[in-house]
Amino acid sequence: MIDGLKLLLQDNTKFNIAAEANTAEDMLVLLGQVKIDVLLTDITIPHGMNGYDLSLTVKRKMPHIKILALSMSEEGATIARMIEDAKIDGYIPKASGQKELLTAIETIVSGGTYFSRPVLQQYEIFKKIRTDNEFLNLTARELQIIECIIKHYSNKKIADELYISERTVETHRKNIYRKTNTKGEASLMQFVKEHKLIN
Repeated sequence: MIDGLKLLLQDNTKFNIAAEANTAEDMLVLLGQVKIDVLLTDITIPHGMNGYDLSLTVKRKMPHIKILALSMSEEGATIARMIEDAKIDGYIPKASGQKELLTAIETIVSGGTYFSRPVLQQYEIFKKIRTDNEFLNLTARELQIIECIIKHYSNKKIADELYISERTVETHRKNIYRKTNTKGEASLMQFVKEHKLIN
């Protein structure tokens, strides 16, 4: 991924790649040594801290640094965590082309925010789910998990998507079934459809 980004940016004289790292921990060390304006981070980093934790740490310790997240995931739950909790400045799919990448960086450097259209669409859907279902007393986390359940994600995939343990996912599933008075995925799907929880 790093090599791909460098290829997209290397011919643009507006930007200088000041640092690169394969782990969040190494990047944090570099950020203490090198002055940068924008941090590009994958959300799913193979080893150690993930991009969510990295973004949280950077925004807390170095709030002047702008963050652009890149991810294969366009799940509303993940997007909400990055925007609302980690306070990132932009989010684009990894599949974005050079033009969108450059536009995103330029917008962020200028003090704005940049979120691709698919990202914003999924975020708006998730916010609607959260607002429309306050009467059920479902927590934000439970709503995130419902979104994953109706896509037939396994507990492991949900855990990976939301950066929580499989045991925690199972506990949330039980609470969701209790609050919605459903017995499993099939009846939960029907409940979601009847209450128009998701478009």
